[in-house]
Amino acid sequence: MNPLSGTAWFWRAIRGHSLTFSTLFALGLFGLSVTGWFRHVLHGLGAPWYVWLLLPFGVIAALARKETDWMPDPDRRRRWSRGIVVGSILLFLVVAKLAPKPAVEPVRMERAIRPGR
Repeated sequence: MNPLSGTAWFWRAIRGHSLTFSTLFALGLFGLSVTGWFRHVLHGLGAPWYVWLLLPFGVIAALARKETDWMPDPDRRRRWSRGIVVGSILLFLVVAKLAPKPAVEPVRMERAIRPGR
């Protein structure tokens, strides 16, 4: 995920109270790229580069516009959006804290110059 797009999704989720961008931010935080998956599927279907580049953005924009139809109450939408963002950040921190530390193997240092040369 592009770090700038993650920042934009976070800002839209908090400021604009968008469920779509809150969900995209939460999924991106855990390493699940919805746009990357969508592009991969379109590329596998043989779609030209401009389709698999632009269509995911069109679909995301359409979903963001339809939010008011699905959840007309702006206060409820705001609570859900903030809950998704804050909950995903807290869950991310808990998972990071509880995850086992990777085993570190000792690095073997070999001489670059052989003795006697």
